[in-house]
Amino acid sequence: TPYMTVLLERLLQVTDREDADENNLRVAGFEAVSALIQNAAPDCMPLLQKLLPVIITRLQASFSVPVLTNEDKERKEGVQGLLCGLIQVLVLRLEPQQIAPHADNIMTNLLQVLQLRNATCHEEAFSATSAVCDKLEADFEKYMSALAPFLIMGLQNFQAFHVCSIAVGLVGDIARSIEIKILPYCNDIMTALVESLQNQNLHRSVKPPVLSCFGDIAMALEGGFEPYLQVSLMMLMQASQTTAPDDDEELIDFVNQLREGVMEAYTGIIQGLKDAGKMHLMGAYITAIMGFLEMISSDENKDYEVLSKASGLLGDIASAMGHNVKDELSKPFVQVLLAESYNNGDETTKETCSW
Repeated sequence: TPYMTVLLERLLQVTDREDADENNLRVAGFEAVSALIQNAAPDCMPLLQKLLPVIITRLQASFSVPVLTNEDKERKEGVQGLLCGLIQVLVLRLEPQQIAPHADNIMTNLLQVLQLRNATCHEEAFSATSAVCDKLEADFEKYMSALAPFLIMGLQNFQAFHVCSIAVGLVGDIARSIEIKILPYCNDIMTALVESLQNQNLHRSVKPPVLSCFGDIAMALEGGFEPYLQVSLMMLMQASQTTAPDDDEELIDFVNQLREGVMEAYTGIIQGLKDAGKMHLMGAYITAIMGFLEMISSDENKDYEVLSKASGLLGDIASAMGHNVKDELSKPFVQVLLAESYNNGDETTKETCSW
């Protein structure tokens, strides 16, 4: 702790050195600052609180750095991405009341970064925005009208799939934070999410989180999710039919992730509709969902996470629909699935199975 101030000052000076481009020195300096922030002791919080406006000011000043060559442009945008990364780790360490006074300034500068044509900068800016969103919760809503166009562009960035993936995660964070206030932006968001699932060129790793995101949005909107219900369920049922051969480990892992995403979506949709008293809208789809769970039950390649999510989804269906699904829940595979999940699970999974 006694050395933190000096260490941070010296490391930031290193990132400003004229030879900082050599041997990856600048990146190493920023990574060292980031590591210090992430591992700082509790009594360093006042220091981190003072550091936040310093980093914001550095980012703000970076926009006026002149660019004469392509090399200048790459250096400038590299620094901007690294500064966004520092803002993210600082926001994650500080308390909401410590961040709130700086939130407008942070978001103004992050939005300016999102105007650049640089995928790495977009990744870092979206990640920092996620951190701000998590801390501000409902108060984040005031930034949505300015952020929404960039968010949609991120969701549609199928070439730079890492950007697309982080944008999907940000949508989930926003839905959890501002809840029903995400509604005005949902037409564009849901259109972009559906397009990403339909795009054959998008890296497949993005698709499970997209499916899971349907659940986050459904939880936020509750009954307001009804206009998106049919298209979401069609996508989920289509994804749930994906299988992998026993000898393809990579595809088996992907199918397990896909099934996790499908079940997280079903859970969010069911809980949202239940809270709105609209579970009757799911009636026609329960047989298909139970068929999916039966397929999982008989699949020897399912992993622990899939088992855990499956038992949780069974519980949600039982809780939300009660006697209406008595026959479906009496099928032999249900007890087999719950028993296997109980025997392989941690305490939380065991509690879910017993429930």
